[in-house]
Amino acid sequence: MSQLFAYLAAQARSQPGPTLRFVAGELWRRGRARVHPALGESLVELGAEEFRSAAPLFLPAGALDPHRIAGLPWAKTVIARAEKICSGEFEIFGESTVLGRQPDWHRDWISGHRWPLDPAGRLRVLDAPPGTDVKRPWELARFHHGLALAASAAAARDPRFTGAFSALVEDWVAQNPWPRGIHWAMPMEVALRAINWVQAASILASAGQLEPALAARISRSLFLHGRHLWAYREWNPVARANHYLACVVGLIWIGALFESAPEGRLWFEFGRSELLRELDSQTGSDGVVREGSSGYHAFVAELFLSAVLLLVRRSARRDCRSMETNGNLIAAIARATSPSFATRLPRLFEFLSALCAGREQAPIWGDADDGRVLPFGGAALPPVPILASLGGALFGRPRHPGCAAIDAEIFWRFGTGPESHSLPVPKSEHRSQAFDDSGFYFFSSPRIRGSIRCGPLGVGGWANHAHNDQLSFEFSLDGRPIVVDPGLPCYSSDPEIRNLFRSTRYHNTIELAGAEQNRFWPSLLFRIVDDTHSRACAWRSDSSGIFFSGAHVGYARLPERATIRRELRLTSDDSLAVHDFVEILGPSDAAWYFHLAPGIVPESMPLEHIAKAAAGLIPHSRWRLGPVHLAVFTAFAPNGLQASISDGWIAPRFGSKIPARILEFRGRLAGSSGMQFLFSPAGLA
Repeated sequence: MSQLFAYLAAQARSQPGPTLRFVAGELWRRGRARVHPALGESLVELGAEEFRSAAPLFLPAGALDPHRIAGLPWAKTVIARAEKICSGEFEIFGESTVLGRQPDWHRDWISGHRWPLDPAGRLRVLDAPPGTDVKRPWELARFHHGLALAASAAAARDPRFTGAFSALVEDWVAQNPWPRGIHWAMPMEVALRAINWVQAASILASAGQLEPALAARISRSLFLHGRHLWAYREWNPVARANHYLACVVGLIWIGALFESAPEGRLWFEFGRSELLRELDSQTGSDGVVREGSSGYHAFVAELFLSAVLLLVRRSARRDCRSMETNGNLIAAIARATSPSFATRLPRLFEFLSALCAGREQAPIWGDADDGRVLPFGGAALPPVPILASLGGALFGRPRHPGCAAIDAEIFWRFGTGPESHSLPVPKSEHRSQAFDDSGFYFFSSPRIRGSIRCGPLGVGGWANHAHNDQLSFEFSLDGRPIVVDPGLPCYSSDPEIRNLFRSTRYHNTIELAGAEQNRFWPSLLFRIVDDTHSRACAWRSDSSGIFFSGAHVGYARLPERATIRRELRLTSDDSLAVHDFVEILGPSDAAWYFHLAPGIVPESMPLEHIAKAAAGLIPHSRWRLGPVHLAVFTAFAPNGLQASISDGWIAPRFGSKIPARILEFRGRLAGSSGMQFLFSPAGLA
C-alpha cells in the first residue's frame, strides 16, 4: 500500500487534478464490484436462426461449401489443430499444452496453483505464489480454441468438432458459476470470451451445425456476460486503455446478437458511441496506441478491427450493400462509424507495417503478452505480423500468399482466399517514418532498418505497459536483428523478472547513478511514472540519410540534475552513428547498454583502422558484433571507461526467454561529457 501511495504522490506532483480524478474513478469502479444478484435473472435464450441472422460474418455465397474449403492449406491446418483439441491438447501462447477434455479452468498448469471460487470482486488475481501467472488460465478461458473447432466443423462437417465445442462450453459454465472465480474477476476477459463465443457459434449456425440446445445454453450465458460487462466495465475518467476498449467491443458484439432485446440495444448503441470516442482517446494523431507497447498496439488494433467489421457488416445488411476488400471498404467504414474514424483507422496498420518492414522479425517495444481477439490462424505466429497482413488485406494492399495462418485470418474476416491477394509484393520499402505524436522513429538505409523511442508514456502520463526505453534504439542488418529490445517474458509469474525487463538497464540506453530513468515501484507491476518527459528535437530524412535528435530529463530529479540528449545519424552507405551528450552538475556513475540478438557474441578488435572520431572524443575500443563492426569514441579520461560482456535474456515471445549477450560500458562522469558509437557492416569497416 505504501508503494501505491508513493506512486500516486509522484503523479500528483506533476498533475494533481488528473490524479484526483483517477483515484475517484478507481474508487467508483471498485465500489461497483459488489454483487448484483438480479443480473443472473431472466436471461434471454436464442435459437440457431438468431445466431445465423446476427452472425458477424459476411462470406460470399458458397464460401462455406466444404468441398471448396476442406482442401485449402489453412483448412487442413485448422482441422489438425481441432483434432488435438478434441483429445484435450490446446495451443496456448504458441505451445501445445495437454489439459484434458475437461480442463481445470482455475489452475495454472505450470505452477499448479489453483485460484478459489471466491466472489470475483474479492479476488486479487495477482496475489499468487511465485511462478504462477493468471494469464495462462485466462488465455485458455478466452476460448480461442472454439474458433478452430467451429471452423473445422464448417470445413469438414464433422459433428465431433461441434460436440467438442459444446462440451467445453457446458463444462466452463458448470465450473464457473457467476459471479465467482478468476474468469469473472477481470471484465476484459469476460468480453474476449464472449466475442469468441459469438463468433464460433455464428460460424456453426452459418454452416448449419449449431444445435438448438447449444444455442440456448450459450445464449443464456452470453446475455449474462453482457450484463456483467455493462455493470462492471473498466472505465476511468483519466486512464482508459485496452481493458476498457475490450469491454466496449464486447458490448458491441453481444449487443448486436441481442438487438431484439432492450438491454441488447442499449449495449450496442453505448458500445458504438464509446468506440468512436476511444479511438481519439487511445491513439495519437499518428494512429499509434498511447500505451508505449508494440504488442498492445497490435491487440488494440485488432479490437478496433473486430468492432469495425461487425459495424460495417451490420450496416451493409441493413442497406443491402456488398462488402469488398478494396477502397470501397473505407467508404463503408466511414458510413458505419464516422469520416474521422475511417481516416485514422488505417494509421494503426501503418505503424504495424513500419514495425515489420525489412525485418525477419518485428522489434518489440514495451510489454508484449501476445494477446489476441480472434486468432483464426492459431497462436503459432506473433500478433504483429498477422495484424500487419490483415491491414494489408483490409486496405487493398497486396501480400505474400501461402501462409496458412494468415490465409485463415483473412478468409474468416473477408471471405476471400489467397487467390484474391496473389499479386507479388514489392521488396519492403526502406522508408524512414516518424510517428511524432507517440514518439517512434523508424530509420532505413539500403541494408539497415531500425527504430528509436522518444515520446510520452501512456495516456496523459498514465502508463501500464510502457518500459524505461526512452532514447533506446534497435536495428537489423539485411533483415537480421543485431541490437534488439529484450521484450517481456511474463505477466505476473515472476515480478523480479518483469521489473528487470522493464528497467533502464534492459534497454539500449543510458543509466545514471544506478537509477531508473522513469520511476516504478516493484510491487506495482503495471504502474510507471513519466519522469523523462522525452522530446524529439530534430528529425530529418533526405537523400543523404537520416538525422534524429532527442532528449529527456528523467535524471533531473536526482541531485546531479542530469539531462540526456542522443543524436542518431544513418547515412546512405549504411553507417549508423549514435552520439550521446550528458549534462550533469555533479559526479555520477554512468552506464551504456547494448542488448545483442541471440547468437551474437561481442569480440574485441584492434583499434587500428578505426574511423575518425567526433570532435572532442578519442577512440576507446572496436568490436565485432556478428556481421557488424562497432567503433566506440569517448570523452572519458584514459582507462575511465570500462567495457564488459554479461549474460542476459531476450524474450521473442511471451512466456519464453533466450540467452543473449549484453555489451556494457561503464564510467564515472564529472560535468558535461559525450560518447559516440559507430555501427557499420563488417565489409565497410
